[in-house]
Amino acid sequence: MIGIIIVTHETLGKAYAELACHFFPEVPACVRILGVARTEDHEDVIRRISALIDETAAPNGTLVLADIFGATPCNGARKLVVPGQVAMLTGLNAPMLIKAVQYCAKADNLEEFTESVRQAAVNGIIAVTRAGETES
Repeated sequence: MIGIIIVTHETLGKAYAELACHFFPEVPACVRILGVARTEDHEDVIRRISALIDETAAPNGTLVLADIFGATPCNGARKLVVPGQVAMLTGLNAPMLIKAVQYCAKADNLEEFTESVRQAAVNGIIAVTRAGETES
């Protein structure tokens, strides 16, 4: 099992959790959400993320999903990345979340899992430039 921590601005993470509930009857217990307020102290953010990492107690590591690279939620999580124990992906999107939630309970290799979730995020971005485009 790999823990998942969703770290976002304000209540965006809660909205993603509700999206996960749309696809899965029960979101795994290893998933945690942290919304960061605009006025929140950077050191408090780091402490709160660290506490969630400990809380998940995931034997195969924890993957942090952050909304925007370089913003406070991401910067706090970056301080806690430890190879083989805590990894992070930024640019949270729906395909990334769905992949992470779907497979976190079965995953046992943090590096491979992180890459798989990253690839789902990238593959979920499709450019549609003409009306009526169909699959062949």
